[in-house]
Amino acid sequence: MPLTLVLGPANSAKAGEVLGAYAAAAARGAVLVVPTALDARHYARELAGAGAVLGSVRTFSGLMAEIAGRAGYEERRLTALQRERVLRAVVAQAPLQALAQAAQFPGFVLATGDLIAELQRSLLTPQRLTQALAAWAAEDPRREPFARDLTALYGGYAAALERLGRVDQELYAWRALDALRDAPGSWGREQVFFYGFDDLTPLERDAVETLARIADAAVTVSLTYEPGRAALSARAEAVEELRQLAERVQELPALADHYAPRSRQVLHHLERELFCDDHAERVEPGDAVRLLEAGGERAEAELVAAEVLALLRAGVPGDEIVIVFRSLSASAPLIASVFAEYGIELAGERCVQFSQTALGGAVLALARCALLEESSARAEDLLGYLRSPGLLERTEVADGLELEIRREGLRTAAQARARLGWELDELDSLRAAADPGRELARQARRLFMLPYRGQACQLEGSEALDASALATLVRALGELEEVGEQLTAEELIELLERLEVDAGAPPRPGVVLVAEPLAIRARRFRCVFICGLQEGKFPLPGSPEPFLSDQRRRELAAGAGLRLAPREDALARERYLFYACVSRATEQLVLSYRSSDEEGNLELPSPFIADVGELLAEGWVERRRRRLLADVVWPAHNVPTAHELARAHAAAAAPRAGVLGAPPRSLSEAALTRVRHRRILSGGALEAYADCPVKWLVERELAPASLEPDPEPLARGNFMHAALEELLRRLDGPITGESLPDAFRLLEEVLAESPAPIGAGRPESLRAAAVKMIEADLRRYLAHEAADGCAWAPEGIELRFGFEDETESLPALSLGEGQQQIRLRGVIDRVDVAPDHSGRAIVRDYKSGSARPEHQGAHWRADRQLQVALYMLAVRELLDLDPVAGLYQPLGGADLRARGVFLEGADVGARVVAGDARPREDLDGELVDAAARAIALAGRLRAGELVPTPETCSRDGCRFPGICRVE
Repeated sequence: MPLTLVLGPANSAKAGEVLGAYAAAAARGAVLVVPTALDARHYARELAGAGAVLGSVRTFSGLMAEIAGRAGYEERRLTALQRERVLRAVVAQAPLQALAQAAQFPGFVLATGDLIAELQRSLLTPQRLTQALAAWAAEDPRREPFARDLTALYGGYAAALERLGRVDQELYAWRALDALRDAPGSWGREQVFFYGFDDLTPLERDAVETLARIADAAVTVSLTYEPGRAALSARAEAVEELRQLAERVQELPALADHYAPRSRQVLHHLERELFCDDHAERVEPGDAVRLLEAGGERAEAELVAAEVLALLRAGVPGDEIVIVFRSLSASAPLIASVFAEYGIELAGERCVQFSQTALGGAVLALARCALLEESSARAEDLLGYLRSPGLLERTEVADGLELEIRREGLRTAAQARARLGWELDELDSLRAAADPGRELARQARRLFMLPYRGQACQLEGSEALDASALATLVRALGELEEVGEQLTAEELIELLERLEVDAGAPPRPGVVLVAEPLAIRARRFRCVFICGLQEGKFPLPGSPEPFLSDQRRRELAAGAGLRLAPREDALARERYLFYACVSRATEQLVLSYRSSDEEGNLELPSPFIADVGELLAEGWVERRRRRLLADVVWPAHNVPTAHELARAHAAAAAPRAGVLGAPPRSLSEAALTRVRHRRILSGGALEAYADCPVKWLVERELAPASLEPDPEPLARGNFMHAALEELLRRLDGPITGESLPDAFRLLEEVLAESPAPIGAGRPESLRAAAVKMIEADLRRYLAHEAADGCAWAPEGIELRFGFEDETESLPALSLGEGQQQIRLRGVIDRVDVAPDHSGRAIVRDYKSGSARPEHQGAHWRADRQLQVALYMLAVRELLDLDPVAGLYQPLGGADLRARGVFLEGADVGARVVAGDARPREDLDGELVDAAARAIALAGRLRAGELVPTPETCSRDGCRFPGICRVE
């Protein structure tokens, strides 16, 4: 029977020719072969509506299955997962030399599989490849190790398939055609029609030839091709090969009949002139061809969504709109999210990682906790498992555990599990299972059912995705069991990490399609959006095949007659894909690109936009619609949704930048009743209020609990304070040259007894190093104090006052009288008393870092320092002692001299700074001034005054700009 070859550019009525012939032959059982499963569903529905119900619409793999069934070929096919496991084993067992290092990388197995599939589609057996590589290596002995490695991989794979008694997709098709050649009459008289293909591989061409010349079936092949067209040049080889086999070649002219009348001129002009060297005159595009510019991927998705929404509201059916990306792998999640926000339903193929589903994340966390070594399973894994929907009746249990994990730096799942207080038998069951895969599937089913106990739920959205994730997992484990694969714990976890779940939705009437170029080449749409038109994205640059570069392919062709298609020059293919997308539109074509990324970095448009622009009237680019990074809201006159309109109105009502409305600058009476600092204050709270009232409100009054460990400087300071406190209690005397050895010994004891809360979550070696640094600083300080010569005994260590619920606390310090009276509390690090029983005292406040300028007594007023002065007042009023010095004592830094104020002439040690000395009158004046400042600040605080002072809030300015809203 004859082979009929139907050629022509896009929109040349090839569909009418081929589909019309199929419909006429369908009553006798014809077969229509289309590129994708989506195409098969679409054309089966469309042709059935036209009355062609007796034929069948199949993909190429479906045709091969039909041929195999009729020819009696019954070998079982490997699934993609099974094939990958076979390839892994082949790579692991192959005696590689030249490729041994490359084989250690994760992508090597995938690249090997791609090469073998290409060789099979090119009808090259392992024996033929071995012969060709041997001839190629004979020309240069240095090629021999590489040739042996490649031969070992392909030959090893073929041998592995023989041992399993299985074939892969390509080998299945190859052998099905061999079976048909052995039994040519088995096909019968059914006609076969190939439609929508942009190219045919050697294997597909072999199928055409076998059906037409050997099985004597009438075969019609339609290809988009026109001699001399740059956009279609990549198809020339397949066309010329089929032309030699064809009994009849029908070349159809370009037609404009399929376009909408108002769009016909410009869209037909684009189809005819795109990528042609001799451009015709420019054409006015009107609304038929439009350009969108966006600042960032989200802005592009929003801009396209707004355009689609306008089309839907104008009455364009959703299934007549398609959004095309060169690759959906990175774009699909954002597109799905934005379109859902805009209320637009999408169809199309999309995959998500198993671990990104709620169920998948829980199953992966369970597997890690149960199957990994204790040192490898992380505390976050256990937390992720406990957050499985329906697992805990009280979710605050997981919240509490997370707080402990973060605050204490728990690193392993075992540490976190020990804090729970109950057993997790499912972890132990999985760890002890003889078949971890089967037990994991059982646990996955249990987790899936937990949220729906006692319910008859109809699953939608994320729930349906979880069901799909469970089915994917069970199917994958079943496939591996089918071929005798027993995964190790690490391999099982790796499988869960790499497993993909189908999250797409099949095309339905009224639903917008999102697709890649190859998925729409056989269909037309009223409106086509080609998105992501960026340099380096569409067109994609060519990349060499990892094993056989184009140079090696040329050498194999010249020296051994082995022909493989070149791979590195991708421009011809990319041009065809863009041409195919452009030619699918019958009413409107919209091109979209980004001028920047989300950070404002420049991004360049695709050169294809310039190719289109050269065919359109001047000013087309300038008329583009834009949504840039600065466009946080839509213009009020052009908003796509009610939600966006509300945002636009809110933005319009807000003051302009620089004149933001100030928030309330005082606390209400109701709020003041909850302010604890109205009743009793501390020096630290007053200092924070003096720095900035809003800083005080956030840090001291609201005091939000942190989910993270204390900042290292704070944790370090607290630990050093505690260590010094315990050391001084045990020493029971001043630090002098005579007591210094005892002090060093006690320091070692204290540090050994008290684990340092430093470096939570860090490796033990780093934590040990941090403790050593603390020990070195403390030893250095002890030596400094011993050399100071001040032998005043520490009588008060961590002296507390004003804590009325503590029996050992001193009373609160009262300052002022009447309505101005305030009560203060605090903790004094250390009070040293003179050995002569004169009642003189030194107040010391430790600082774990180095000395800072504000610690100098001369800076206390200007830098809003109060704490040591208030402690001196407390010592005078509550202990009836004479505070002759108030000192901030640094424990680190180059200069360990204490800074503050001291009474001129007092024997407070040799290592003080002379400039801090004060006559008695001035020293008393410092304390009077501190008391007055404290009373004044307390009065403002009690009144609820909240005027922010960003210039003094911190060394870096305002610490809480989102709350202050001060420019």
